Amino acid sequence: MMEHKPRICIAITTFYPYVGGAETQTLAQCQRLIESGYQAQVVTFRHKHTWPLTDTLKGVPVKRIAGSLLGKRDKLPRMVQRLLYFLAMFVMAATIWRERKNFDVLQVCQFSLLVLPLAVVCYFAKKPMTIIVISAGAEKPTKTNEAAKLLAGPLDPTLPWLQVDGKTWIDGDLYGLKSAGKGVVSLTLNLLKHIHAVVIVLSRRSERYLKDNGFGELDTQLIPNGVDITRFHPAADTIITEQRANTVVCVSKARWEKGLDVLLQAWRIVQEQKPDARLVIVGSGPVQPQLEQLAAALNIKESVEFAGLQSDVPGQLHRGLIGILPSRWEGMPNALLEAMGSGLACIATRVSGSEDVIEHGVNGLLVKSEDYEAMAQALLTLLQDPQLAKQYGAAASALIQRSYTLEHVLSLYTSIYQRLTTNNQQLSEDVTPSKALITPIRIHFNENWICKWDVESNGTTC
Repeated sequence: MMEHKPRICIAITTFYPYVGGAETQTLAQCQRLIESGYQAQVVTFRHKHTWPLTDTLKGVPVKRIAGSLLGKRDKLPRMVQRLLYFLAMFVMAATIWRERKNFDVLQVCQFSLLVLPLAVVCYFAKKPMTIIVISAGAEKPTKTNEAAKLLAGPLDPTLPWLQVDGKTWIDGDLYGLKSAGKGVVSLTLNLLKHIHAVVIVLSRRSERYLKDNGFGELDTQLIPNGVDITRFHPAADTIITEQRANTVVCVSKARWEKGLDVLLQAWRIVQEQKPDARLVIVGSGPVQPQLEQLAAALNIKESVEFAGLQSDVPGQLHRGLIGILPSRWEGMPNALLEAMGSGLACIATRVSGSEDVIEHGVNGLLVKSEDYEAMAQALLTLLQDPQLAKQYGAAASALIQRSYTLEHVLSLYTSIYQRLTTNNQQLSEDVTPSKALITPIRIHFNENWICKWDVESNGTTC
């Protein structure tokens, strides 16, 4: 008998044309699902009126909703913006309800407050649900009166251009849900238990984050992001030229949480000992003008190339032998996985995801977040020993090909989909509406938790 392949509906708050890690992984996984004979569709918010209501991206059908609520809210008062987003969540729930006969499994990208109304839909529609925890945040309080700043290093820390817009600070997935109150948390947890939802975490740190915040009782599966190794693989030319050995490549958005200011401070130290080294930063973002100003103030401008957005990222990675990701925090960084898959010896900070894939001294080097002196030493270690860099790069590439390919990751997802749909018949017979689960919960609209969407972060914070 031919195995039935479940139809997958993916709910995600931001999607193309905005591009981030979650969006990239979602599109890549949907493509692979469809190529493997599955049906997959994406339902997302329409944040701009210029975006089409329906779309097909690389063969993946996309439906955009709630444009009348979200499309022109940029100039409205902040509280009104948040109210509109709150209403948009219920539009999403209503849309998923109407689509209930067209999918077998609902997958929600990000464990935000949106999970609650969607869990209600799955409960009454008797549909299984998976939730991906995108980020555990910075693991420290983020609602602070102290503004974020670029690291000053030897510069005057009071320089006004070092200050960064506080909107760049992003909390972990569960912040909005917990801020809505214990009743909301309890209701969500009970609903997810009753529908036997599966929570997918991208890293061991995210798994701990889930447990620490009271959701450890749920069925939790650790599945990392995957790499398209047909694109990201070691360079065909195995000869290490002097130029490649002296070039470090960083693929990253120019956002404060990515720590590029930390990298520039480290690069100042590197330049003092290795003046022929070159740093290539691929990507763009809101703090790029400040980063360029920082490079000039540190007198390293001539050795740093701000390459901006590039379509041929593999080609950019192959310009160097060493890759680096200096993030203040991550979920499971695609950029690091792709650099490792491309055979680069990588240096990363000890943050979620990076600490899972890099084994210090075996396939790369790890340093403490914001420790630019340790980062400089790690860079010098590899710049001064190209053979060691080549060794780490080979080990990194082997790890990616063994455990982090899109095909391997997709097999883990599809096994969950198959298990959930196989068990769903029994679930449908067992689950009946419970008064305890549908007791009304009073939710407060205030400055502490109402969800907002940040164009630059490509995500939802609450």
